[in-house]
Amino acid sequence: MALGRSMSSTGAVALGLVLTLCLATSGFSKTEWIVGGWKGWTFGVHGWEKNKTFYPGDVLVFKYNPKMHNVVIVNKDEEFFCRAGAVGDDTYTSGYDKLELSSQGPMYAISSKPGDCEGGMKLEVHITTHR
Repeated sequence: MALGRSMSSTGAVALGLVLTLCLATSGFSKTEWIVGGWKGWTFGVHGWEKNKTFYPGDVLVFKYNPKMHNVVIVNKDEEFFCRAGAVGDDTYTSGYDKLELSSQGPMYAISSKPGDCEGGMKLEVHITTHR
C-alpha cells in the first residue's frame, strides 16, 4: 500500500513540474508575423499592422519579389514622406527577410523603389514590452 501511495505522489509532483514549466515558458514564445499576410510585402500593405500586438523577440517576415521591391528600416519622417536614405538606414533585398523586433517603441519600414511607398508599401509597428 505504501508503494502505491509513493508512486501516485511522484506522479503528482511530476505533473506539477510539467505544468509549472509550461506556464513559465508560455510568456517567452515568439510570434513570426508575415507582413501583409498571404499577399506579403506588396502594394496596399499599409494598415496591415493595425490591431496587432508586437513584442520584443517577435519576428517580421517580409516576402516579396526582390527584383521589384526592397525593405528599408527608416525613421518616422522618412516613413511619412516616403523618403529613405538617411545614414544608418538598413536595407534588405533578399525577397525573404526576417527582422527580429528588439526594443519597445515604434519601428518604421518602407520599400524605397520608385512608387512603392506611395502605393502603400510602408509599415509602422509599435512594439510593447508587456505580454
